[in-house]
Amino acid sequence: MTVSSRPVSGLRAPLVVAAAHLLACAAFLTAFLTHRDDLPDPVATHFSGSGGADDFTTLDAFPYGALGILLVMALLCTGLVFATRGHRVLVGLGCAVAGLLGAVVVAVVLNNAGAETADSVRLGPGTLGAALAVAAAATALGVPAGGRGPAAPQAEPDDPFAEPAPRFALRKGESVVWTRGAGSRPVLAGGVALVAAGALMTPLAGWVSGVGLAVGGLALCACFAVRVTVDRHGLTVNVLGLPRPRVRIPLDRIEEATCRDVEPLRDLGGWGYRAVPGRSGFALRSGPAVVVRLTTGSEFVVTVDDAATAAALLGALAERERERTTPGGG
Repeated sequence: MTVSSRPVSGLRAPLVVAAAHLLACAAFLTAFLTHRDDLPDPVATHFSGSGGADDFTTLDAFPYGALGILLVMALLCTGLVFATRGHRVLVGLGCAVAGLLGAVVVAVVLNNAGAETADSVRLGPGTLGAALAVAAAATALGVPAGGRGPAAPQAEPDDPFAEPAPRFALRKGESVVWTRGAGSRPVLAGGVALVAAGALMTPLAGWVSGVGLAVGGLALCACFAVRVTVDRHGLTVNVLGLPRPRVRIPLDRIEEATCRDVEPLRDLGGWGYRAVPGRSGFALRSGPAVVVRLTTGSEFVVTVDDAATAAALLGALAERERERTTPGGG
């Protein structure tokens, strides 16, 4: 397979997403400072399904909590767009998040303004509709402004599959080990940002939302670094370099090993450990990956530096194992 080089969109797309979130912060600050004297203390900050207020935050703490959520989400969305070189889906998602959150916090301020007590504040269904409209508008403006994003790898029409990596020549009984660490700072940053967002959301939106974000963030942090090993046992991926948890693909389950460029969002649906129909693995960044075709027909993928060497050695070890276990093969 011939892979076209992917153009790097530079800072344009991340700056567009960052600008969208900064506009949301500016809109909130403008609304808050304009209506501060008209706000009750405490402020209604969480609302039930019927629209009535059911949780409150002191007036002094309210702007810090709201800005904290906006800024944490700004860092998360901007970091993900930067890590994916301006992926259009994430540019749109980042702008949508900015528009949605900005509209919601501004609506909270406007609905609290003029209320005698926070108990009387209500957030009607029209607020959600308006917030979704703002999110859609932000997406419609942000995606074109962010540029075209990275081009997907293109295979030749007559060769849709990657060519097997060149095999090492292994002597009978020869022992060879290849190992390398792989990590992703953006994945770690995203996990930390989710944990921080969970901590900030807990007092504002309730413990269910906060804990959900924090658990997701911790799971992401746990997958930010792995150690990939190819040896007589097969392919082993240890999370955080620890003995456990790990994923091991034994040699007798390996049909073929190749090296191929992988785009986490497109090929595996995201970062960290992922599983989609017909494919699973660890995607910590875009770029070369060891792609193992299993005897079941599915694929296991792990992104790592020097993936071509790992795939070549793994293919040689798997071939030697087949020869050893095949009757008459030695």
